[in-house]
Amino acid sequence: MKKGIKILLWVVGIIVALLLIVSLVAGPVAKGYINKHGEELTGRQVTVGHVGVNLFTGHVAVRNLAVAEDSMYAAESFAGFDTLDIRVDLLRIPFSTINFRHITLSGLHASVIQDGERFNFSSLIEHFASDTTEDEDTTSSNWTIRLRNVALRHARLEYNDLRSRKSLSLPDVNLRVPAFELGGKGSSDAGLNINFDRGGHLSVDADYNAESGSYNAEVDLAGFSLRNVEGIVTDIIDFSSIDGNLALHLTASGRVEQLLASRIAADIDLGQVDLKDRRQTVAALERLQVKVNNINIDKNSFDIEEVHLSGLQATYEQWDGYTNISRLMNSRKEEAPAPAPVTTSTMLTTPDQTDPSEDAEQSAESEKSDQQAKPLALRLARLIVENCALTYVNHTLPDEFCFPVTDINVKANNLTLSGENNAMVRATLPGGGHLALRWEGNINQWKQHQNLFFTIKGLDMRQLSPWAVAYTGYPIQDGVFSLTSRNSINNSMLNGQNQLDIYNPRVGDKRKDIDASVNVPLKTALYVLRDKDDKVLIDLPVKGDIDSPEFNYMKIVWKTLGNLLVKVATSPARALGNALGLSSDDLEFITIDPHQHGLTSEQYHTLGKLATIVKSDSLMLLILERQMPEATNDTLVRRYAMLDNQVKRYMMEQGVPESQLRITAAEPVDDPKAKTGYAISSELKLED
Repeated sequence: MKKGIKILLWVVGIIVALLLIVSLVAGPVAKGYINKHGEELTGRQVTVGHVGVNLFTGHVAVRNLAVAEDSMYAAESFAGFDTLDIRVDLLRIPFSTINFRHITLSGLHASVIQDGERFNFSSLIEHFASDTTEDEDTTSSNWTIRLRNVALRHARLEYNDLRSRKSLSLPDVNLRVPAFELGGKGSSDAGLNINFDRGGHLSVDADYNAESGSYNAEVDLAGFSLRNVEGIVTDIIDFSSIDGNLALHLTASGRVEQLLASRIAADIDLGQVDLKDRRQTVAALERLQVKVNNINIDKNSFDIEEVHLSGLQATYEQWDGYTNISRLMNSRKEEAPAPAPVTTSTMLTTPDQTDPSEDAEQSAESEKSDQQAKPLALRLARLIVENCALTYVNHTLPDEFCFPVTDINVKANNLTLSGENNAMVRATLPGGGHLALRWEGNINQWKQHQNLFFTIKGLDMRQLSPWAVAYTGYPIQDGVFSLTSRNSINNSMLNGQNQLDIYNPRVGDKRKDIDASVNVPLKTALYVLRDKDDKVLIDLPVKGDIDSPEFNYMKIVWKTLGNLLVKVATSPARALGNALGLSSDDLEFITIDPHQHGLTSEQYHTLGKLATIVKSDSLMLLILERQMPEATNDTLVRRYAMLDNQVKRYMMEQGVPESQLRITAAEPVDDPKAKTGYAISSELKLED
C-alpha cells in the first residue's frame, strides 16, 4: 500500500513538474513564434511584448500586442492592445462546458480606413479566405459557453474615409458583460459605455433570459454634441457646420424572437441647434422635447405624450427649380448613370431575365402584402410650439420677396390621423400685423371634412408688393391689410368666404417690364373702391372642386378679385353710386322716346343721381353717348341736339363742371328695335 501511494505521488509530482515546465516555457515559446511567424500567419507584421500561460489556473495573459497597418496606408498601426487577460475553468471542459471566469481587454486601439469600397482590413480577410468551399455544419452542438466578468476597458476606435474625408473618433469605449451564456438556459446581461470625442456619453444596459426569450434594454445618451456627426452625415446633408446637444433616455422590452413587437418608450431632449449651409444659418433651435409613451413597430403604432418645440428659427428660400432645403439635401449626391437602352434583342437574350409569370406572382404577392400592412396609428396627446420664427424668401418673382413670420405659437391636443382634430395658431406678421388660425378636421380623410378659420389683422401691404407686381404689374406703396377667411371642405368641395378690409391702399405706376398674370387696372379700381374714409371692403367667395386638376386656390382668388376689379374700373359710375348709397339699376342707359320734345321727370331724376356721383370725385369724366336709329330724319336730329343742350344745361345747373361732362353721338344703328337714348359710361384719368 505504501509503495502504491509512493508511486502515485511520484506520478502526480512528475505531472505537476511537466505542467509547471510547460507553463514556464509555453509563454516565451508562444511569444517568439508570434514575433517570428506573425506576418506569415496574418499577412501583417505582428509583435507581442509578453505571453504568460498558467495551466494550473487556466490563466493566459498577453501584453503589448500590435498588428501593423497595410503597406498601402500611411498609418503605422492597424490595431493592438495593452493587456488581454483570460482565465478558463479547465475542470469544466470534460463536461462539454467552456467556462470563462473572466476576460479583460485593456487599451484596445483600432483604426478603420475606407478607400472607396476597400477597407484597410480587406487584405486580412483575403489572406484568411479559403479557396475551397465547405458545406456548412448545421448539426446542433452540445457544448455550453459561459462568459463571466467580460470587460473592455478604455478602448480607442477610429474611422476615416479617405475620399469623402468623413471621420469618427471614439476615444474611450468601455464594455462590461457580467454574465453571458451560449447553448444554455442562463440569464445574460451586459453594459456598454462610450465617451465621444467632441462631447457626450453613451451608456447601454441590457439583460436577456434565455429560457423565456425576454429582454430588457436601457439606453442613456447625455451631453451628446451634434458636432460628432459632422463627418458622417455629409453624404445626406450638405452643411458647413452643425452644433447642438442631444440627450436621450430609451427603454425597450419584449421577446427576442418578436423584436418588432417590442415596447419602446423614450424621452428626447434636443437643444441649442445651429445648422448652417454654405451661405448662412438654415435652421436654429432653442429646444425640442419629445416624450414617447410607446412605440410598437409590429402594430405600426406610435403613442406620443408630448412634443414641445421652442425657439425654432428657420429660413425657406425658393429659386427656379430648387430650394435651399433641396440644395442642402441633394448637392452632394452623385448623379446615377443613365440606364442602358432596352431593345427587343436584349430582352430576348438576357440570361438572367425573369419569367413574366414570376413577375406577375411577385407583383400579386407585393399587392397582398401592401393590403395586409397595418395602418399607421398615431396619437399625439399634446403639441406645443412657442416663440418660433419662419422666413420665406422667393427669388423667382420680379422683385425678391422676403416675408418673416415671428412669435409663432401652436397648441393642439389629442392629434390623431383618423379622428377629429383641432389646433390653434398665432403669429406676428411683418409691419406689426397678426395672424390667428383655428383648424378642425380629419387628417386621413381630409377631403371629406375640414374647417379652417383664420384672420390677418394690420398687415403692412408693402410687404406683399413683390406678389402684386408679379400678378398685376403694380407695386404697392401704402396700405394696411386685414382678412377674415372661413373655409370648409365637404366631400371634396371647397366653400370659402373671404372678407378683405384694406385701409389707404396706394399703388404706383404699372411696371412696363412686367408681363402680369392678371390684366387689371388696379390703380383705377382701388381709387374707385375707396370710400370717403379711405377704406376698401371686399367680399371674396372662393368655391371649387379640389379634385379638379385645374384647381388652384390662389389662382381662383386672383381670378375672382381680378374680375371684380375689372368690373369696378370699367364702370366707376356704378361703383361710386353704390358707395354713395344710390341705386345703380338705372345708371347704365337713359331711354328717350325719339318723338319727345323735352326731358321727362324720370330722366331728370337719373341725371340728378349722375350729377351727385360726378361731383363726389373731381377725377371722374361722365360720358353720355347718344344712340339713334340709322333712318333718323332731320327733324329728329334737331330734336336730339336740343335734348343734348337740355342735358348739358341741367347738369351744369346741378354743379357738374363742364370739364367732367362729355356728350357724344354714336353711329346710327340699322335696327328698328334698338334702344334710343344715352349710354352711360365714365372714365378715371389715373392709369398711364
